Amino acid sequence: MASLAHPNALTLLNKVTCPHCWSMYSPEESLWISEHPDLLGDAKLGFQHAKRFLPSRFSPQGDAIDEMGQFATRMACPHCHLHVPRSMYQVPSLFFSIFGAPACGKSYFLTSMSWKLRQTLPKRFAVSLSDVDAETNSRIHEYEEQQFMNPDLDTPVALAKTEEQGDMYDTVNMGDHSVTFPRPFMFNLQPLSSHPRYKRNREISKLVCLYDNAGESFFPGADKTVSPVTRHLAKSKCLFFCFDPTQDTRFRRACEGKSEDPQMASRTSRLARETTIRQDTILLEAIQRVRRHAGLRDDELHQRPLIIIVTKWDAWKNLLPDVSTDEPYLAIEGSKLCSLDSQRIKYTSERVGELMADICPEIVAAAEGFSTSLTFIPVSASGTHPTLDPATGALGIRPRDMQPFWVEIPMLMALHNWAGGLVGATAPGSGMEDGRWMQEKL
Repeated sequence: MASLAHPNALTLLNKVTCPHCWSMYSPEESLWISEHPDLLGDAKLGFQHAKRFLPSRFSPQGDAIDEMGQFATRMACPHCHLHVPRSMYQVPSLFFSIFGAPACGKSYFLTSMSWKLRQTLPKRFAVSLSDVDAETNSRIHEYEEQQFMNPDLDTPVALAKTEEQGDMYDTVNMGDHSVTFPRPFMFNLQPLSSHPRYKRNREISKLVCLYDNAGESFFPGADKTVSPVTRHLAKSKCLFFCFDPTQDTRFRRACEGKSEDPQMASRTSRLARETTIRQDTILLEAIQRVRRHAGLRDDELHQRPLIIIVTKWDAWKNLLPDVSTDEPYLAIEGSKLCSLDSQRIKYTSERVGELMADICPEIVAAAEGFSTSLTFIPVSASGTHPTLDPATGALGIRPRDMQPFWVEIPMLMALHNWAGGLVGATAPGSGMEDGRWMQEKL
């Protein structure tokens, strides 16, 4: 890759991990994507895609020149030929995976989480969160607009369910067979000028790749060579398992008389006829896949965190009346910034974990037998229960009523652990800022 001679090449990483097929390669092995309109047809992606090529000529700015003389600015993985953002060659990547049963609320959680992070990170932590490119995150943009920027505030909105096929997947011809890969959502994280470690911008900036699969992808037998859509689990720095109490008969029974959410009604009612799915089988299947693809023994604990995200907190919060829904942030003296209140999060996690162990002990047992770091976080993507749309008969949330809470906390915890000082937090029980986060004003 002759662009290594360009001055900016000094910032290139030694190795890049493809966000699509998860293969590792050196920057100089990267393919480039032709720009000339006549150069269509790629051996692995098909005739509708621009031709990929290994360049021999470069512009003075370090861009490759295709065979028709056009400057190419986009690069691709040499193994799957899918587009890899240029920022992945310069900024370390963090992989995170969200999984759970079908209809457990993953899409709602992901949408509310990204929306809250766009506001919370700059305001409370002096960190910007931006899309790597608009096309990559177009599905999230669509959902955010439906729920949070909808001019019609009173018509209930229902997000489309994540499917096993469609525009969230890419099919690649690997010679004797075709392979389907999931498309991640990708975000750039950078410290703003008011961040205490701003002068270490290049060191602590990160690119986050976030995967959201259809719940059906975690059914036993769904992980195949031609459809390895969940193998990102083994690459993930943190696993987010979404548990839906409204799909658990025991939770619904415990909430009788304590919840107005129609999803907590008996499954024989008109509003709740969905098939209840064993959520422990989804978790156990994901655990087995991580062990298999990460090379872990069956008795070996995973060294990366597992966060159990207990969704739809507004529907079951009366089971824990002593747990506050206030945001878990602490103001930092002498600064406009905040830190995560780790002691408060730890207390909430313990209380939710105790409730889970009492109502659905098999979920807690499976999680404790898998990860060395386990946290339970209650979230509500909407802050309110759904209403019936009289026009369609479907359940939805009125945009006017959207008030998500705690949806950003799981990701902030993961960033605190893995993003090298971007997000500060208090050490549990100490009341002191850990990691000298505020002292490093260089």
